[in-house]
Amino acid sequence: MPEKTVVDKAGETVGVGIAMASDVAGVIKTAIGAAVTTVTEVLKSTPVKKPAKRTAPKKAAKKTYPKKTAKQVVTTKKAKKAPAKKVAKKAAAPAKKVAKKTVKKVAKKTGRRR
Repeated sequence: MPEKTVVDKAGETVGVGIAMASDVAGVIKTAIGAAVTTVTEVLKSTPVKKPAKRTAPKKAAKKTYPKKTAKQVVTTKKAKKAPAKKVAKKAAAPAKKVAKKTVKKVAKKTGRRR
């Protein structure tokens, strides 16, 4: 028997590979066919149940409460006017706060520079 050439060896290998691929494809085809037939038989044997109609739950009736009448505040002219001293103190308070803040900021900046 003469020695096989490289071409003969390659041809043999390709042929074997194609045969193996063909066998694998046949096995896969058979497995899928069996699965399909099994599923169709199961679906035919059991009747399809219709889903029950779902009714939305009824919302509870809204409770209505009697509206309360707004209390009317009776104001007199004396209550509306504030004494002049209190107004002056209130106006001065924000100015004092701003002054304190600026003093603190300046102190912090000078502390950083040293």
